[in-house]
Amino acid sequence: METDKKILVVGGAGYIGGLTVDTLISKGFNVTVYDNLLYEERYLKPINFINGDIRETDKVIAAAQDCGVVVMLAALVGDPACAVNPQLTQEINTDPIRDICKKLPTSKRVIFMSTCSVYGAQDETLNEESKTNPLSVYAATKLASEKFVLDRGGLVFRLGTVFGLGDTYSRLRMDLVVNVLTMRAMKYGEININGGDQWRPIIAVKDIARYISEACQTEKDGIYILSKENVVIRELGERVASLVPGTKINYTEISFQDSRNYKVDNSKSLNAFQYDPKISVEQEVARMLNIFSEGRVKDPEDKAYHNGSYLSYIQDCK
Repeated sequence: METDKKILVVGGAGYIGGLTVDTLISKGFNVTVYDNLLYEERYLKPINFINGDIRETDKVIAAAQDCGVVVMLAALVGDPACAVNPQLTQEINTDPIRDICKKLPTSKRVIFMSTCSVYGAQDETLNEESKTNPLSVYAATKLASEKFVLDRGGLVFRLGTVFGLGDTYSRLRMDLVVNVLTMRAMKYGEININGGDQWRPIIAVKDIARYISEACQTEKDGIYILSKENVVIRELGERVASLVPGTKINYTEISFQDSRNYKVDNSKSLNAFQYDPKISVEQEVARMLNIFSEGRVKDPEDKAYHNGSYLSYIQDCK
């Protein structure tokens, strides 16, 4: 059907959304972006744009009227950001997903972004069938929303920790481990590794956008883990440092405040979508170093690049 070529991307102006929109357009899809521009001043892409909050669920449903697929990216993202106001996190990350999944006609596919943080801290290598153990408000709200999407036959992507540059217009997130290590190596010539034995699955934002695009061209449902590789934080720091000559690594035995620790198996998504994540840490570090050296990010420690700091600032201003 013609509507299958029309896609609504809720949260399409964000870090993942920007590249997702570009990738979908390159595949010939007719894309509408729905976003409240929490982190942006205006929307600059010459495509159909609706300024709206995900909590305005009737407005989301109306925006999706002519679309065959709804990609759900809008959320408060990350443990620090969600801890600022747990009630608000529930109102944005879970309640609207429940209502949209109930109201949206069953003919429309829903593709939802969740997180591997739902696994919490576990020693074994985890897959889509493994038990969950959310340790934060962020993970708990995402896990709750998964059920609403799955109950209507939708698709859930559990994302590893994201890294790298987004599109031209969306802000760079500097509260993600690869990105912040790169920034500190470039700006200060040193990085701090606290503990460092924690495992994380990681994946480039560009690869996530490609997976979403592939999913929009299928009828697949269920849960899929998205990750390129599992890394130990200590080794990740060493990889980043090797790309910035002269970088000193300060190791401490101080326990890292983030208690998550997990490895994942991404074979289900590799087989289902016939796509192998291609973007390496080294490639994205090089790209970030380039924009830092060109001065395209004025102050990478500005609160605007950090979800938790920015949301705390907004709340304090109210």
